Amino acid sequence: MTSSAPMSQSFLRALVYLACLCIASAYGLFFTLPLYIKALGGNEAVVGNILFAGAFGTLLCVALANQMMKLWRLHASITIGASCYAAGAALFAFVHAISPLYYVAGFLLGAGWGLTFTIAPIMLSGLVTDANRGVFFSILSAFYAIGMGLTPVLAQQLLKIGVAHWQLFIGAMLFAAASALLFYTAGRRLHINAPTRESLPGGEKAAFRMIMLSPARYPLVMVFLGACVFSSMMNFQTTFAASKGLNFSIFFICYTAAVIGARFLVSGFVNRREPMKTTIALLALMCLSLAMFSMVSNNEILYGASSLLLGLSYGLVYPLIQAQAVNASDEHLRSRTLVYFSLFYFLGVFAFPKLGGFIIVSGGYQALLFALLVMAGLEFAVATWRYLTSAELGLVHKPTPTERT
Repeated sequence: MTSSAPMSQSFLRALVYLACLCIASAYGLFFTLPLYIKALGGNEAVVGNILFAGAFGTLLCVALANQMMKLWRLHASITIGASCYAAGAALFAFVHAISPLYYVAGFLLGAGWGLTFTIAPIMLSGLVTDANRGVFFSILSAFYAIGMGLTPVLAQQLLKIGVAHWQLFIGAMLFAAASALLFYTAGRRLHINAPTRESLPGGEKAAFRMIMLSPARYPLVMVFLGACVFSSMMNFQTTFAASKGLNFSIFFICYTAAVIGARFLVSGFVNRREPMKTTIALLALMCLSLAMFSMVSNNEILYGASSLLLGLSYGLVYPLIQAQAVNASDEHLRSRTLVYFSLFYFLGVFAFPKLGGFIIVSGGYQALLFALLVMAGLEFAVATWRYLTSAELGLVHKPTPTERT
């Protein structure tokens, strides 16, 4: 009897990981959306508008996730999220002309991704302990990275052998449906309540105001700026590569390898350094990677190196910023800070591509890369300002010899 419980926990964790891999794979297939929209006679501005519709679905569902989990329980809520994603993919698969239904589909995709991305870590949290949470969460992030990074490569090979663009979204629909089934199977075995929140005088407005007046405001601004860069580079990569005569698989393979390698091989070393200094260094590397992208032309070696550097820098800096947001907020506000962190992230991921698509149509990809370099430069400036002001106040954390070993 004693050995069956751990095996059961391991089996449920495996189901959650597979569910996350499936939904991330569905998400990754949508990085080919710009190619599909262009094949239908549209452009990057249309893609930006579709993703902007997703912003409304994401922000609405993330904001209401806690209430939904109380109303429908955790496993039902995340199953609804994955099902929404499947429904959005189905619209792209079976509506073969640009129409207002694509904006409905964008809304459903945003809602589905927001719910699953928010609730999956809560589900996994019920299957781990405080001691091993960091390890299992790192594995979770690796499954996300694999799904998002490798399915575009598979999609390119399928397109080469004559598979139609719309058929890729049938694959996305099936991946999302499988994710819903896996989440439901794992979740109904768990009895996890929605996270409770301490009520504050003034409600959520007061809580938000307190967070934005605390040092946690810096990581929130930074994650928004970084998400703008991440989303634009991922969502418009297929058409960017086509404009340069490059193979976009190079980007996704190199980026994914860098993210996974960074989180498993380098993150331990990085976490032992002073976090604010490390953040500044990583953001400088992200700026360098964007500058390199602007000089790529048709050079595949430079393209691959730029992709590796972007994956290394962004892959390491995101969890650092997330940890800083929690550490910089009052203990009774930390759960709310994480929700707002997700909201700022999703705002950049889904809303900024609307502007990005307009920039591409108006000024080309060099103009977009310049705009993204400005965003990354602003993030670097915020990190530097925070470090300098914290140093003056003596708030910079210096790792002890024990932490360094």
